[in-house]
Amino acid sequence: MEASRTVPVAQTRWGAASDIGPVRALNEDSWIAAPPFFAVADGMGGHAGGDRASRTSLQTMRDMLCESTLGGRLPGLPDVDAAVTESAVAVAALASHTDPALAPGTTLTGVLCVWGQDGPDWLVFNIGDSRTYLVGHGVARLLTKDHSAAQEARDYAAATGVPVVLPPSNVVTRALGASMPGLPKADYTVTPMYEGDHVVICSDGVHGVLSDEEIAQVVTSGPDPQTTATALVDLALTRGTRDNATALVVRADSVVRSDLGQHAHVATRPVMSVVPVPKDTARRPRTEGGQ
Repeated sequence: MEASRTVPVAQTRWGAASDIGPVRALNEDSWIAAPPFFAVADGMGGHAGGDRASRTSLQTMRDMLCESTLGGRLPGLPDVDAAVTESAVAVAALASHTDPALAPGTTLTGVLCVWGQDGPDWLVFNIGDSRTYLVGHGVARLLTKDHSAAQEARDYAAATGVPVVLPPSNVVTRALGASMPGLPKADYTVTPMYEGDHVVICSDGVHGVLSDEEIAQVVTSGPDPQTTATALVDLALTRGTRDNATALVVRADSVVRSDLGQHAHVATRPVMSVVPVPKDTARRPRTEGGQ
């Protein structure tokens, strides 16, 4: 377990665990904790080099968001978006020109601790079907939405009222690499950070066999992030996961905010979707004629 100061008035502790699982010949999951940046990537099964894809995506993100790259300033949404794009390019470059159908691919999800209007926030990013949860007050709240055929079928059924047969849960509709057309766009959300928050970032080898209630229970009873991460992976193995299983747990400590806990409860805390502003649409300086 490590502790680190991420933004001027917030400190985090984190722990991580990963297991190959009972079936796979290789662990294609990767995780990284490089405060204020935390993420998990799941190399896509059935694609050659999924382990290389997940490692490459996280290494590229780390390099793009480090202090030396940013000149010592804290990273924000535009920096994360640029890092995601660069990661997607790096993963796509792993593809073989002779057999592009087997191009390596990976999911990517995690958080960046950023400075908001009233104090520190969690900036959440996601591509694929790995997940990021906010856990507190006995509740595990999902902050990401799966990019999968199964989720799209659920959305269609909810919108139309038409029953559907769910496709296999492992069919991902958005990923880095994997011969996907173009460069993937990440989903971004922001939610306030409060002292005692736990963020759980995990691959589908964990969330695919554990309910939200089980995740909340393990986090609530865990004495520290490392013990909690290990317990989540162990429980996933006990529940019969057949995939690689990875959990990264981040706890917010010593958080100072100016809104006095107004939105502290996890179940009712605001979660806002945010979109990076393209550089070519930034406001231009006004000319003399006001044009």
